[in-house]
Amino acid sequence: MMKNQNISIDSFQAILFDFDGVLAECMNVKTEAFAQLYEPYGENVVKKVVKHHIENGGISRYVKIKYYHEEYLKQPINEEKVEEIAQKFSDLVVEKVIKSDWVKGAKEFLEKYYKKIDLYVISGTPEEELKKIVKERNMNKYFKAVYGSPITKPEHTRNIITEHGYDPEKVLYIGDSLSDCKNAIEAKIPFLGRLLPGEEQAFPDTVPAIHDFFEIIK
Repeated sequence: MMKNQNISIDSFQAILFDFDGVLAECMNVKTEAFAQLYEPYGENVVKKVVKHHIENGGISRYVKIKYYHEEYLKQPINEEKVEEIAQKFSDLVVEKVIKSDWVKGAKEFLEKYYKKIDLYVISGTPEEELKKIVKERNMNKYFKAVYGSPITKPEHTRNIITEHGYDPEKVLYIGDSLSDCKNAIEAKIPFLGRLLPGEEQAFPDTVPAIHDFFEIIK
């Protein structure tokens, strides 16, 4: 059940959604892909990579790959190599993400509100790949725009609010990670956390959170 049930969806001008783990139930797909990529470096490295990935949802894969090489493998890595590994990651995940299940209630939520409220996707996924996924899942009609990397989520958040003249207090950010929560706090906009399956306490007590969207469809 949602904590602090004081969020009235109808009061918002815009909603910003993270994608993985918020609209599509695909976090395991990407976790498994990172594990597969770093399997040649041993079980200890894989454990570190998986832990970091899970705890830092929403951060670009390019940033993560660079971090894993420099911090866990103690290897310098150039942009060309990062791009090469990122492409391997993409090859492992795109079709699986397209075919992944909806987060419960997400489709119904979008159907109910997309004509009333401006809806956006902001994700750490490369933008071209993200747009392909959204299109193939027949989700385009719901969103005013779909944004991904290399521009960061905080930049997208600021740009959306500024360009459209939204009242920050009437822009809701829905994410599944502490980095999403931090982004919302820094942007001074309301945040709603989505708890992944099996999670009960991923956010501070003061942060409202849901397991699925049926909890907030009125």
